[in-house]
Amino acid sequence: MLDKPPGWPLLTAFTLAGLVALWWASAPYMYVEFALWAYCSGVILGLIWTVRAVAALIRDADAIRDRKLRWFMPWIIVCGVVVAVTLDAPFRVRFALSESALIAHAQAVAQSGDVSGECRQVGLYPTCWSEAIPGGGAWFTVDDPGIRTSAGFIWSPAGQMPEGVVERFYPIAGPWYAYSGWDKW
Repeated sequence: MLDKPPGWPLLTAFTLAGLVALWWASAPYMYVEFALWAYCSGVILGLIWTVRAVAALIRDADAIRDRKLRWFMPWIIVCGVVVAVTLDAPFRVRFALSESALIAHAQAVAQSGDVSGECRQVGLYPTCWSEAIPGGGAWFTVDDPGIRTSAGFIWSPAGQMPEGVVERFYPIAGPWYAYSGWDKW
């Protein structure tokens, strides 16, 4: 069995690991968990594939040559994920699909002038904290499942940033910025 080309269980494992990596890469700020996940799942799945490939080479090298596509399909999946993350495609797609809901939420928060700890789904982003900022803007966290962090979005048409708690921010497009603050980790 070890010398057979990767079947649906191994291809499914590579695909699921890639989908989790793509989801975490779609956040406004790259989570530490993303790097840990990519490293651990990559090492484990890479070792499984390597053991199978070595066993197949020892038993029958022609078996690999005859079924190259199935043997290299896991690495095609990995390359696709690496290219997508490198091009920042997961974030750009998720942000574009959520932008109208994010604008509506940011405008509502800016008009209210309040701080809210209410959790809600805003487009494809779960948020559990939002606050108006001077100058008519708003900022709010993104709390993806399993991860609680102080990273999120700033919407600032006037270009004014919140003071004190934002360590890093990056322009996205127009009045949008991604931010990361200290999350007591």
